Amino acid sequence: MQPAPQDGAPLPSLHLWVDPTPRRGYLNMALDEALLRRPEAWLRVYGWALPAVSYGYFDTRDVAESLAPGAQEYIRRWTGGGIVDHRRGQTYTLTLPARQPGEAAYPESACLYARIHRALAEVLSGGGTPCDLLTQDAADGGRACWSSPVAADIVGPAGNKLAGAAQRRSGGAVLHQGMVQGCELPPGWETALAHALAEEVLLHTAEEPVPGLLQEAEALCRNKYEAPAWQDESHGRRRSHPSL
Repeated sequence: MQPAPQDGAPLPSLHLWVDPTPRRGYLNMALDEALLRRPEAWLRVYGWALPAVSYGYFDTRDVAESLAPGAQEYIRRWTGGGIVDHRRGQTYTLTLPARQPGEAAYPESACLYARIHRALAEVLSGGGTPCDLLTQDAADGGRACWSSPVAADIVGPAGNKLAGAAQRRSGGAVLHQGMVQGCELPPGWETALAHALAEEVLLHTAEEPVPGLLQEAEALCRNKYEAPAWQDESHGRRRSHPSL
């Protein structure tokens, strides 16, 4: 059995997938969830095929369009959080598999959030971007994610937000979807972040790192993310969707 990563302790191993293909929005969400279902920990770094804005599970498309107009895709995430404009910046996802019987649980969400951002801040600082973790929530700036940094978000010396994320736990597994904006990422930052999080890193750069992953994600896209229930602004899917 592998021990659960406590605050500050590295994962035993981590699969790093630098996805070479920008994907359409809901396929990106489906791929993240497909990785969450796997028995290994994954760090995926990826792009978007179309100018996209994503919004948290409890937000609405109308709010997203009003705050970030002009995108070609508006994507409801499975995670919470605010409105994120993916027309600039870099998106990444970290998935941690469900713990097995007898294994210790993951740290609480706030602790795990800070652990991941502390590792990312070290990478940014090492690349020449001065930054630190915010110690407490900033003043509420509305639903736009970059207007309302929260505790453990990464900020620059002037308090400008550089990185934020949203999490969801499902059956003991953890989905962490993150974004970096407003700074230059150093070359090789993906590998540096992976090594800051794990003792062993297994690099993948292929179109499909695991056989059948794309097929699984496409089916998940059709049956969940692109289904009418997911688009339902009444949020009735929270009670009825079998995948939630």
